[in-house]
Amino acid sequence: MQINHVCPYCMQEAFDSTGRQSLSFRLTPHMLHDSGVHEIRCPKGHEYSVVLSAAKYEILYDLGMNALSDGYTRESVSSFASSLERFYEFFIKFQMQNANITSELSDQAWKTISNQSERQLGAFTYLYLSSLGELPPELSSKDRGFRNKVIHKGYIPPVDEAIGFGKVVYNHIMAVISELETKYGYRKIYEFYSTQLPKGGASWVVNESARSMNLSSTSAGTSVVDFDVMLQRFNRK
Repeated sequence: MQINHVCPYCMQEAFDSTGRQSLSFRLTPHMLHDSGVHEIRCPKGHEYSVVLSAAKYEILYDLGMNALSDGYTRESVSSFASSLERFYEFFIKFQMQNANITSELSDQAWKTISNQSERQLGAFTYLYLSSLGELPPELSSKDRGFRNKVIHKGYIPPVDEAIGFGKVVYNHIMAVISELETKYGYRKIYEFYSTQLPKGGASWVVNESARSMNLSSTSAGTSVVDFDVMLQRFNRK
């Protein structure tokens, strides 16, 4: 996955020198960093940051959708599965904040389960039950079997199976976000979400958002978007 960008200083110079209101610029690709922060130095020596301002689960889901668009179905399933696990982490840490647990203590506790997916799922399940009063949505045994077959046995799924798994993961995440919005309100979720976003250090920062999921974007008071609507954002003509 690549971040496409244009030097903001060069853009400003072009507008100032031509006096025009609209100009076309060639986008420059840059490979995605795990941190989400990309320190750039353009050929003219201008320095700026391009920040993928998104939670890790959002970035991973974007990676899955881009892999799917490029025909890499196995890689897309792996990214979707990782996205769901990182959403569990997001939920757990959000609930820790609601319980007035300091971020330092929360991070220490997370280290004890950070390498064990089953423990993370267990923590998510019980925190969901205690905070929302019902069991959370979970992958069916069929979906778990499919995920394991792809990730651990090297199965290369056809496009429809990869899309199907992506839809299951997407709808799981959206369902939980919808429940959180109902109980806590969008503003409280966003306040926590904003603390999870990467920050650039340059004097000029260009912020980009994830295309699949974006908790910072709302419509009619919710950040939840239908899967088919999201899917259209990645359709190539």
